[in-house]
Parts: sequence; structure tokens; C-alpha cells
Amino acid sequence: MNAATFPTRPSGIRIGPVSSGLVAALVLMTLLVLPCRALAHAALVATDPADGTVLVRSPAHFSLTFSEPVSPLVLTLVRPDGTRLALTSFRLNYRTVEVDNPETLKSGTHVLSWRVISEDGHPVGGSALFSVGAPSATPETGEAVDWSLRTAIWIGKLLLYAGLFLGVGGAFSLAWLAVHRRCGRRFVISALLCGLVAAPVSLGLQGLDALGAPL
Repeated sequence: MNAATFPTRPSGIRIGPVSSGLVAALVLMTLLVLPCRALAHAALVATDPADGTVLVRSPAHFSLTFSEPVSPLVLTLVRPDGTRLALTSFRLNYRTVEVDNPETLKSGTHVLSWRVISEDGHPVGGSALFSVGAPSATPETGEAVDWSLRTAIWIGKLLLYAGLFLGVGGAFSLAWLAVHRRCGRRFVISALLCGLVAAPVSLGLQGLDALGAPL
């Protein structure tokens, strides 16, 4: 049969599948970088002293028990006057972090602030209140969410996934599958460059997030 009998398709029709594929890939990457609440991060189960407890005297140690084993990153005690004391002496006992108290605490409300890494690699943090002698005004812990850092983290992840999915995947497609390799070469190179730049940047941002440090 003569090839001329087959109807020729307008070249513009090819844009539809390509555009649809790019949109689907971007949607997939956006879903991947969004925080997933379904993931089971470590949760605080109990503290000693218990949250809200009023003690007669200064405790010799503290303990934090989680729903799974964790690795402590930053342990801090906030005194009633707002000054902070780094707690660097601790022991891991399966799901419990036992922390030594290096000083005799004065009267008032204290905040035990913690930041740990759960088994899935995500940093989680929180705090517990307790008072010695009598309660006082709750000191400022400085645990407000740094939205600029969070935004930078998700942008970095999006660019990193763009390099992985669109750059690496696109390079494979151009090398092995595509008939006209030059069509998407610039797009693939751009995606690869985004991924290469985003990889070390994302690592640094994740480190800031793990330590609770500002951007």
C-alpha cells in the first residue's frame, strides 16, 4: 500500500502529549515534595518531669520517651528568665533519652526543648513545661516556624526532583527512545543543571532544619 494513502497529522498535535506529560511530571513532583502527614514520625510519649508538673526541688536528670528510637540533635533547657542552657550529656536507652541536669534549677517555670531525628530520617521537635517551687511566666522558647527556611527547603526539593525525573529521565529518553533527540535537549540540560545545583543546597537546608537554625 502506498504510504500516501495514510492521512498525515498536523505537526501541532505532537505538542499535546508532550505538554500533558510535563504537567503530569510536575504534579507528581509537587506531591512528592509536599509534607506527608501520613508518614509516622517519632512522637513524644512521656517526659520526666511530666509536662505541667510542679516540683519541690530541682531534678537531677530529665528523660524523654518516644514512640520509636531517636537520635538527639539539640536538647535545651530554657530558664524562667529566658536564658538557654545546652544539655549535652545524655544517654540513649532504646526509645528513651536520659538527660543529665548540669545545675541546680531556680524557682519558676522551665521549658525542656528537644529536637531529634526519627527512624525515617525526619527531624522533629517540641517542648515540655515544668516548674520548680512555684509556676512563673512561661519563658519564650523561640520555636516559631521559620517559613522562609521551610519554603527554601521545598523549592530545593522541587528542583532536585526536577533534575532527577526530568533531567535524568529525559536524558535516557533522548538517548534510547526519542527519534528526534534535539527536540528536548535544552529542556533536559536545564533540568539536569537545576538538579546539580539543588542537591548541595538542599543538603545545607536540611541541616539547618535538623538543628532548628534560622535561614
